[in-house]
Amino acid sequence: MASNENTSNKAADNGKKLNVGNLPVDVTEKELRDHFKEFTVENVEIFHYLKYTLALLLFKDKDTATKALKAKEGTLFRNRRLRMHIEYIAIWNIKKNVFVYVVDDNTTEEDVYDKFKTITEVTGVLVFHPLAYVSCNTQEQKEAAIKELNAEETTVYDLTGHDQNHHIEIWRAAKLFFRNLNRVSLINLPESWVSNQEELKKAVEGTGTLTEVKVINNSHGSVAQLFYEDEDTARNASQTLNQQVFEGKRIHALHVTAALIPDYTSSVYLTGLEKPISEETIYSHFEQFGEIEFVSRRKCADEHAIICFKNSSAVEAALECKTLPVPKPDSEETEDKTIGVKKYNGPLIIDLKPSHVKKLLEDGEESKMRPPPLPLAKLWPIYVSNLPYTADKRDMRDYFSSVGGHIKFIFSPNIPAYKTSQTSMVMAALIYYARREQATDAIKAFNGKHFQNRCLHVFPGRKDTYFNPETSVRLVRLTIGVSEEKLFEKFRKFGFIECVVKRNRNTALIEFRDKEVCDKVLQLPDGEKPVRCGIEPLTTKVNRKIFKENDEKISLAMQEIIDKNPAVLENVQSNRFSGPPPLKRGRFNGPDPNFGNLGNRNDFNSMNSNNDFSNPQVIQDLLRLAFISGKNLGEGLASGNNNPFNNSSDSPLSSLNLANGFSGRNFGGGSNNGFEQ
Repeated sequence: MASNENTSNKAADNGKKLNVGNLPVDVTEKELRDHFKEFTVENVEIFHYLKYTLALLLFKDKDTATKALKAKEGTLFRNRRLRMHIEYIAIWNIKKNVFVYVVDDNTTEEDVYDKFKTITEVTGVLVFHPLAYVSCNTQEQKEAAIKELNAEETTVYDLTGHDQNHHIEIWRAAKLFFRNLNRVSLINLPESWVSNQEELKKAVEGTGTLTEVKVINNSHGSVAQLFYEDEDTARNASQTLNQQVFEGKRIHALHVTAALIPDYTSSVYLTGLEKPISEETIYSHFEQFGEIEFVSRRKCADEHAIICFKNSSAVEAALECKTLPVPKPDSEETEDKTIGVKKYNGPLIIDLKPSHVKKLLEDGEESKMRPPPLPLAKLWPIYVSNLPYTADKRDMRDYFSSVGGHIKFIFSPNIPAYKTSQTSMVMAALIYYARREQATDAIKAFNGKHFQNRCLHVFPGRKDTYFNPETSVRLVRLTIGVSEEKLFEKFRKFGFIECVVKRNRNTALIEFRDKEVCDKVLQLPDGEKPVRCGIEPLTTKVNRKIFKENDEKISLAMQEIIDKNPAVLENVQSNRFSGPPPLKRGRFNGPDPNFGNLGNRNDFNSMNSNNDFSNPQVIQDLLRLAFISGKNLGEGLASGNNNPFNNSSDSPLSSLNLANGFSGRNFGGGSNNGFEQ
């Protein structure tokens, strides 16, 4: 009951709290109330974390908290510039107008501010030792500042790209309060802990009373979260467990939001590693050079590792190391692997792409392309983008077959193998028709039309289509929540839009029909832009598609679906009669010559549960039959008795093969599913 009350209280306080950072360690509640005396502060909480002091101020309502933020953000408090934000705001990423500077233990945020304010317009500074994050007014100012500072031999780092310091985690740790002070995170877990939480609980049972255990799996490995009764128990447990070896794994135990940030004066990084090389192998070899604080392979890509020594004197000896003894597979012997050891004196920008992807990129674009699975090569695909996230496959099938097309297979690439290479959810699909003319008719019929309130873009499935650079613009620095449909609605007031494609979380392309409209949009001042973003001209041709049928990940995923369930395509036909008959038929001049005969076009099966009495063909067949016989056939058809035309083995609706490739109601919902999410 108490937990429910706490949850409701937090929800009620949402938006009424201010997170205030960069405070002196001896700050008092009275001093904070005096500084915010123009506003009604109902409660003050002061937190001390590592070298940082922060406060959480509760105001009477959201409006008061917002006004306090605007009035006091960046003001000086005992010669410290306050850093503030509304609590409970989700921090998804860091703005691209930030650069990083390495500082020593005694450097304050004011020192950093004074150092760079003459170089660029500094809008904010965040120090999380040993890093300082400097926010410029614009991305252009940041780029100019980096160029000027590096020319003066003042080393600063850009935030474009990944690096071992996981900047987003540091950013969150410095700006968010620690709502789970009783939590310890464990990294580099033994396999038995991942598969069996009971084994994990047994291993840590002497560290205090646990209230909850979670194991989270992600692309960088598994992480365990241990929740203890109180903060002190959690802190002591993290100190006890950190760097302990369990089942051959040396774990990292971090209290709350602590991060593996190395001391740059006593750290090195390794290159040329192979994925199977473990932290333990590196630790056991490099401890000969000095006592090690930690070794990290997490988020370092396959070929990197970070070694943080406790003493900087170990660095020079470690730099002389050229090889690493690595255990041979299925053997107790070792073999020497050539590695590189370099001084780690600042944020390390590394490429997190898997090694097999890098090889494909090095070999050229052609090596990434492969033909579609053989059964699909006989079909005719169309490419559809800007589908609604909630699109139901039966609705899609009905909509895209409404012009008479016979749909055999639908593929949407929301699969792990493809999502890992995308920065946003892919809502596009390849829809395979049985005949070329059906695909051509579908492109003409559906391009630019609305499906469930989304304007669709429909292109040929196997022909590249490009944005026209003369009539297209690129939108950059978009917020994550801006969809293609929102961009379409916001920008179409300027002129007719041919196509909108959001390439990733922060970038989109828009093609207008007229060059004059494009030029007008490029010249829009910030105050008149319909969404917050940068607008740039498009200088080269860019494909309208965000994935291709012959992309290796796509073709392999489709092949996997077909291999698991060949029935999705077992009725594919290559003759011109495959697929349903067209919706339009000639005037009735007597019974169809094929009516009543066995075949897959005109037979009617009254016992088939899939019969659709709204189908114009079925209705016309019934009228013909009634006209010929002069009898009321409703009762006979409903019962299925004495019906000479009841042939369950070959009905016109069963020949549509609606079940194959469309079983279930959800994308990716079963082994008989041609959809993949």
